[in-house]
Amino acid sequence: MLKIVFFQICILLAAAEVSMIPFLCDPKIPDEVIDTAEITIYNDEGLKRPVVVYLQSEQCYKCDLLPYKSLLKNCTIRVDTRWPMRIEIRVINESGETLTASPNCSERELSMHYVQGGKYSIYIQTDDDPDVIRCVQAVEREASDTNIPIYVAIGIGCCLALAWIFVKYLYRKGYVHRVICFWSTESMMSDLGTPTNISQTDDPSAAKPDKAPVRERLKSLDTFRGIAIGIMIFVNYGGGNYWFFAHSIWNGVTVADLAFPWFVFIMGTALAFSFQSQLRRNTPKWKIFMRILKRSATLFLLGLLINSFGVGSGVDFTSFRIPGVLQRFAGTYLISASLFLYLGPANVSNQYSRLSCLRDITAYWLEWLFYLAFIALHSALTFTMPVPGCPTGYLGPGGLEQEGHYFNCTGGAAGYIDRKFFGDSHIYQSPTSKEIYKSTAPYDPEGLLGTLNSCVLCFLGLQAGKILFVYNDWVQRCRRFFAWAVFLICLGTLLCKGSLNEGWIPINKNLWSLSFVFILAGMAFFLLMLCYILIDVYKIWSGAPFFYAGMNSIALYCGHEFFSGRAPVFFQVPQTHASLLALNIWGTTFWVFVSIYFYYKDIFISV
Repeated sequence: MLKIVFFQICILLAAAEVSMIPFLCDPKIPDEVIDTAEITIYNDEGLKRPVVVYLQSEQCYKCDLLPYKSLLKNCTIRVDTRWPMRIEIRVINESGETLTASPNCSERELSMHYVQGGKYSIYIQTDDDPDVIRCVQAVEREASDTNIPIYVAIGIGCCLALAWIFVKYLYRKGYVHRVICFWSTESMMSDLGTPTNISQTDDPSAAKPDKAPVRERLKSLDTFRGIAIGIMIFVNYGGGNYWFFAHSIWNGVTVADLAFPWFVFIMGTALAFSFQSQLRRNTPKWKIFMRILKRSATLFLLGLLINSFGVGSGVDFTSFRIPGVLQRFAGTYLISASLFLYLGPANVSNQYSRLSCLRDITAYWLEWLFYLAFIALHSALTFTMPVPGCPTGYLGPGGLEQEGHYFNCTGGAAGYIDRKFFGDSHIYQSPTSKEIYKSTAPYDPEGLLGTLNSCVLCFLGLQAGKILFVYNDWVQRCRRFFAWAVFLICLGTLLCKGSLNEGWIPINKNLWSLSFVFILAGMAFFLLMLCYILIDVYKIWSGAPFFYAGMNSIALYCGHEFFSGRAPVFFQVPQTHASLLALNIWGTTFWVFVSIYFYYKDIFISV
């Protein structure tokens, strides 16, 4: 509100004396800026009153238009092209009042989705009445598709993948060997086939019985984990500065919002295998619990260490951020693993009964009660907890939303709990909502209240692991994966009413809302099913290169955070989508190469 008052004062000064207008446009517009377009506003010679240009991004939900420029002459401004832009032009009369916009200068007529690099014009014309103007909008220069670098990158990636498949085919058929060792003895013998009458040893007593078969590692799970870490590295390095490769401003889901929840889901899936194998070896539960504590503490300390990266002058503990991604992993793992350890049965009976088709659920009924209680507790705190100065059940970003009435209410109960528990200075100071909504209250997307719902997501991932553990037939497994995917996506869509902002519980990664958890879990079930069919069932795909990254995900996460902004993954490039996309793809590829090197050197780092 203070900002609006300040603008109104400046507009009054502009109306009183033209030479004092502080918002006249600079005629020297800088070179093209990423994610912006130019709008030139032309005034005819008869314009006798200053006009004010009002702007607001359509991404800002329930936000008022804000005055951007006051002018009396031709002016070129820049506007955001990531989302549709609301624009309106109003006249200032002799008494300094801003009049209501004329119909063809109103938001309804002028608002549009501008394209990066485009040049647009708005012509202002006057009538006999100096307080009445007309606006005509035109396109001066069409802009090219900003997504072309993405299409090129996808094309290059597909060509490289096909080339790799072709080379592997030639290698398996022996053609590569023939080229390298042309007409060699080994080549001739491989052509004739392997002799069947040649014994490996002259002593028949030296033959040893075959070892018991080793259970094959589920490569689809490692591949899924590798996909998640690949997405995380790519978006953390910038994602080519595309808005859909960055975290959502508030409500909604972007590519960047997928990686972390999928990691939590995969962590739950892996629990089913690691714990069941330990229990079958009769490992005491107290020893397993001590391992849980150790791993949780290690993850938490690693998270604090990562929060201290990039502080050249030393860590200031009075403003040190405590929550974080690995800290959320630590809390989620501690709770979910402990409940599974002490509440889950060591073995699930395969004896037939009327509910045997649901034994992956009924055998773990006590766990279900706890996680349903988590959902109830999260909902009760979110929608009934009183927050000073904010409406009960508020889920918004604060700031300019709803005309700025709840400016410091960012995150509602979730933000209030974190600010009280950690203190304002120990949580994230630049939430994603700050850019558009201009909020000033700190808010942490990895805060305390959201941990309850991340435990629910981990439990749904654990359910996928139980399906793999309980059922041996791949068809049964895939049917259940698909059923869970459809059910959870439909449930999440119902909670948000299929709307970005108008649902009961909008999809929101900052809040880890229930709709967000259900939809991301449904997507994870579906992707895991695809990976399982392609990799472990039909073996159409080996999982490369993501399989290697999934085997060393913790090492890659910590390493990419440490080298962020440093060589060899960062260097100066032109500030364009194409250059930044190439740089960020290279940064991600570098860590994939590191994971491949680690794999073949038998280096596996875990906590």
